[in-house]
Amino acid sequence: MKNYQCKKCATLIQNTKQPSSSGCPEGGFHQWTNLGDVGSVNYQCKKCATLVQSNRQPSSSGCPSGGFHQWTKL
Repeated sequence: MKNYQCKKCATLIQNTKQPSSSGCPEGGFHQWTNLGDVGSVNYQCKKCATLVQSNRQPSSSGCPSGGFHQWTKL
């Protein structure tokens, strides 16, 4: 399982493959970023407040608040 987040609408999904891009509530298509494998350690982005469970620091790409995620281990 991997963590996927849309950088347009901030939707976070745990799935085995990239989710469908259709139907983004912000209009048009989702723009999914693979944040990495699902795990048991909590990480939260200081910029967008996204909470992700992973065994290592998630990818910093695709923060919905712009630029890069700034992850803090909780």
